[in-house]
Amino acid sequence: MFKKLKQLCAVFVAFVMVFPLLTPNVSAAEKGSVKNVILLIPDGMGASYLTASRIFKGEELSFERYLKGMMKTYSADTSVTDSAAAGTAMATGYKTDNGKISVTPDGREPDSILDAARNKDKATGLVATSRITHATPAVFVSHDASRGNEVELAQQYIGNVDVILGGGRDMFTLEEDGGKQPERNLVAEAEEAGYDYITKKSEMADVEGDKVLGLFADAALTYEIDRVDSEQPSLSEMTDMAIDILDKNDEGFFLMVEGSQIDWAGHANDPVAAITDTLEFEKAVDEALEFAKEDKETLVVVVGDHETGGMVIGTTPGGYADNISILKNVKASNNVIAEQLVTNALSLSLTGSKEVDGNHYLPVRQAARQFSTSFTYDSKTRKAVLKNNTHSVTLDFGRQEVNNGREVKLFDMFYDAEEKSNYVNVQSFAEMFGKHVAIGTTSNKPEETKAYVANINEIVSPFVGFEITEEDEKMITSVNWNDQYALSNVLGTVVSNHAYISWGTRNHSGVEVPLYAYGEGANEFVGLLDNTDLPRIISYLMGTELFTDEENFMSQLEERRTN
Repeated sequence: MFKKLKQLCAVFVAFVMVFPLLTPNVSAAEKGSVKNVILLIPDGMGASYLTASRIFKGEELSFERYLKGMMKTYSADTSVTDSAAAGTAMATGYKTDNGKISVTPDGREPDSILDAARNKDKATGLVATSRITHATPAVFVSHDASRGNEVELAQQYIGNVDVILGGGRDMFTLEEDGGKQPERNLVAEAEEAGYDYITKKSEMADVEGDKVLGLFADAALTYEIDRVDSEQPSLSEMTDMAIDILDKNDEGFFLMVEGSQIDWAGHANDPVAAITDTLEFEKAVDEALEFAKEDKETLVVVVGDHETGGMVIGTTPGGYADNISILKNVKASNNVIAEQLVTNALSLSLTGSKEVDGNHYLPVRQAARQFSTSFTYDSKTRKAVLKNNTHSVTLDFGRQEVNNGREVKLFDMFYDAEEKSNYVNVQSFAEMFGKHVAIGTTSNKPEETKAYVANINEIVSPFVGFEITEEDEKMITSVNWNDQYALSNVLGTVVSNHAYISWGTRNHSGVEVPLYAYGEGANEFVGLLDNTDLPRIISYLMGTELFTDEENFMSQLEERRTN
């Protein structure tokens, strides 16, 4: 009997020792146990962005070891949120409709977690690579029924947040000075309120006060891969500065840092910009983690507001292969490459052209003149010889053939009997001289229609580090070159195809996003959370009492995780 009792005791002791390993690793963090919170939002970053960045980097990202759970992103009116609605939920704890900045569907304007921190005498800060008045930073300090009213949103910043770093200088300056504000000079107001105002990276070290307005571009900052201006700080540099200033407050601080343009790269389906901005965001997280590990009183939370683009590692043509390593050779974003294509192309006016079935035809002499090509015509043979520095071709108008010295083939042209003039297809004409043609149109402005003539491979290949195929060239020239986004987007598709990356959309998707946390209270974020849970947990841990039912909410959250 004693032997059996002894065996039962041993089993019980073993079970007690093992039981904690079988239950979720949840904490019992106390209310108000966190002095500082740094919330880092990689706008648009889903799990696949991390996978692509990890493969590109060759090792895991520094914050991936702190994965705690997932977060739902839907808004009040749709399963596919925009940044305004998602940010409102993350900042205030309330769902709203897409497009609204911290205004609920019924018109209420709830305080944000940043407001609550300020009301508890904590320092506050916002950092972003977009305009600082863009949707995500705006929801933490402003209220408006439309995210597009950035002029009004900017007017709510000064005095309500201590550290403001990012782009968007035009939203704080007067129209007469090239800005957007019709009446109020918000920069002057900030300086009168005791803010240091800076516009250059070199000025960051000179800031000694506890309030700063740093606006480093008229609009948004550049993608990290395109950042060549030595006076434009990186996201990690702005994060480091913000922490240093905010840490002067003995009561603690709340800081929101947004990697804004991860989202923009997703919209453009630009894998290189997405990955390089994600890796720069990692550096910003490292600044926060380094501070938190030394400080011991800081909670770091990393979570996107939604996923953008539906990025997938893999394509049907690629099968089970991956080729992300090819992206290491890419030197610029889609935007820069698109700009280079337009800048370096020969731009031809299509005034006087005829459009037939979507093809543009110019009188042959006009086409030759615009192509800087000599034109010699023999009326007896009805043949013309066209020459430039590299090519000589013969056009046979009778047979509608072209002879380039290597082959003879049919040429797309027609004769207008009324005008007694031969018209040639601009695309065919360019191909005679080893060039490609793209058409640029502007809605309701036919006079702005242009033909862009370029050697696509010659311009694009040095930027992407691989040869552009004939199929790629056709894809690139198939879009409207007067539309900056159309050209940039198709370049993203081309580069993604070579990397075996596919995309489901050029908008947001409705999937959950991963959540990471480090520091006191980090385990309160375990499991599948809603985006409205985020500020409720943060408020409880900071003791800011933004919500009246925080203790009950935390008890329910704990019960849901452990039962």
